[in-house]
Amino acid sequence: MTRNGATRRRRACSLAAALLVFAGATTGTAQADPLAPTDLAPLPGDDQSLALAVNEAGTAVGTSSAGRDPRVDHPVRWDTAGHPTALPTPGAAQGQARAINSQGVAAGYVLTPTIAIPARWDAAGQATLMSLPPGYHNAMGEKISDTGVVVGEWQTPEGLQRPFRWDPNGQVTDLGTLPGDTWAIATGISADGTIVSGQDSNPTKAHSVRWVNGGPITDLAPTAWSSANNVMNRNGTIAGHLTDVEHGNSAPVTWDRDGVVRRLQWPSPHPVWLNQVSPTGYVTGSGYLYPPDRDSVLWDPDGNVYLIDGDVAGVDSNGNAVGASQNRATVWYDNGNIVRFGLLPGGSYSKAEWITDSGYVVGNADTTGYKMHAVAWKLG
Repeated sequence: MTRNGATRRRRACSLAAALLVFAGATTGTAQADPLAPTDLAPLPGDDQSLALAVNEAGTAVGTSSAGRDPRVDHPVRWDTAGHPTALPTPGAAQGQARAINSQGVAAGYVLTPTIAIPARWDAAGQATLMSLPPGYHNAMGEKISDTGVVVGEWQTPEGLQRPFRWDPNGQVTDLGTLPGDTWAIATGISADGTIVSGQDSNPTKAHSVRWVNGGPITDLAPTAWSSANNVMNRNGTIAGHLTDVEHGNSAPVTWDRDGVVRRLQWPSPHPVWLNQVSPTGYVTGSGYLYPPDRDSVLWDPDGNVYLIDGDVAGVDSNGNAVGASQNRATVWYDNGNIVRFGLLPGGSYSKAEWITDSGYVVGNADTTGYKMHAVAWKLG
């Protein structure tokens, strides 16, 4: 059952005096003229597309797909007008572009019949593949810094998942795990390439970790029972959560560039998940403040939590948040205004996933026949 803004305000205040209500969720006015989306269309011959990243220039990357079972993915880049460009897949027929930096260099992987290989595509679209050690497989590039460093995961010949770092000079480093652990992934890299964030685990607990200047792995919450590393911004701030004691409640937190932890307000014993963290420290997420409903929330840089009436995803440096409300892509401005975006012709659903500081918003929307397309909007 959906609760209205007034009900949310009363329940928030009765829960804890410190819990705030995001102005855009309760006092803002939905605008009458929705913004029409730019269709980030599939490549010729494909029928669906999905954006996976966007940079400040508004260039997006992702996949153009054909079929369903099996589905065939092709890596693609879109310019600000929505024109798709196929990215080459040397020695392979499939792939994905999963990240893009400020110079327009993309990272992802190509998929051969037997192995996934990390790939980098320069701004002109030329591909470079990473050389894998013998026996290593299922390797994917996940994030890329403005300095061209790619991080991702691969599987060892023994089937263990490990994070790697791939430098522009071709050097590849297995980032390893904490002593005694067997599994880890890389979740982010700072714009300058000096900080890599990750998640490390063993059969009983998980650890939020990072690597600084290519150095050894560091547990970000060594005294906690367990911790999680969800997302990192371009400045090196990590957002996640930790549990102080076994069977204790999970608390949302951030770790700044120096590794100092800050607890975010969460006056509830129930779980919370974090989606994105902006360059200035705004954080979006969702959790169970009022079970059984799942609430969307935003934290400001001071750690104060706000309820948002919708499904929030991304946030920019000014605290403008995007997501979906009433099945329409929506932006909640920091000044309290709400704008619901338009739909593609024949469509009935859209959602915004990212917002850049330059005003580009990227997400997805359905079209006639319930086919999903990547879409973009530009805020004035």
